[in-house]
Amino acid sequence: MIVITIDKAPAALRGELSKWFLEIKPTVFVGHVNARVRDLLWDKICSSVKIKGAVLLYSCNNEQGFAIKMTGDPQRAVVDFDGLQLIRINSEEH
Repeated sequence: MIVITIDKAPAALRGELSKWFLEIKPTVFVGHVNARVRDLLWDKICSSVKIKGAVLLYSCNNEQGFAIKMTGDPQRAVVDFDGLQLIRINSEEH
């Protein structure tokens, strides 16, 4: 399963993602595609200059059962901690 959330997504990008996923709430997309399509769509999201930030969660064969990718939000970052993906929040802002 794949979950994508996008902050301030333009209509064209939302339309493209709606071809592949269900938009269960505005800018929250859920579905299942193969890894190649997932990566191509993620590249398209990352190259969009109009988005504020985005998160991609997808099923993966690891301890957590999923992997995380993030772009655009400088207050949060995915960090690897002994094989676990955790979210680091910038302490200067909080």
